[in-house]
Amino acid sequence: MNREYVSYGIIGIVVGLVLGFIVANQVSTGTSAAAPQTAANSESKQTSVNSSNSGQALPPNHPPIDSGQTIPAPPLSGGSAGEPGGEASGQSSGPAELPSLDPLPAGSKEERAEQKYKNIQLLRGIPADRLMKVMFAFKTSLGVDCTYCHIKDQFEKDDKAQKQTARKMIQLVRDTNTKLGTATRVTCFTCHRGQTRPAS
Repeated sequence: MNREYVSYGIIGIVVGLVLGFIVANQVSTGTSAAAPQTAANSESKQTSVNSSNSGQALPPNHPPIDSGQTIPAPPLSGGSAGEPGGEASGQSSGPAELPSLDPLPAGSKEERAEQKYKNIQLLRGIPADRLMKVMFAFKTSLGVDCTYCHIKDQFEKDDKAQKQTARKMIQLVRDTNTKLGTATRVTCFTCHRGQTRPAS
């Protein structure tokens, strides 16, 4: 089978997923607009289980509850049980901003990634100070730490298969964004959503 056909097939799948995601979000936003009104009407007819009229006792030191007042819940922390916070645990709370993967112009005097770091292949030409931002975007998008792709303290080695896969994914993102133009841009988070393997 021709490699070119395989790459076109993969790009077609990614573009289909992105477009499907966009359409699904628009459709679900349109249908869910009426749902809050219906829910609000049904809530007004029922009394809350937490209201003072329900006869249930609240735990000690619980703040008083007004039956007509809605209090938003605080945001959930990204960590699992026993892990403080989401960033340290590798959990993703939202899309990671992927810096540009485009190389510097030929005449630029800025230090390039391959001048500062060893074994830079696909990210040759990007500014050296941007490389770590790109790596942290990968880390956040996949919900992993650096040792998922790299050997600790030997980042230049190519011993892990995940590093080779990451290089293929970088090329896929570049090719897809080139084909999409400036209207829409895909990132690692577009498909991965904080997981090492995109949900099927």
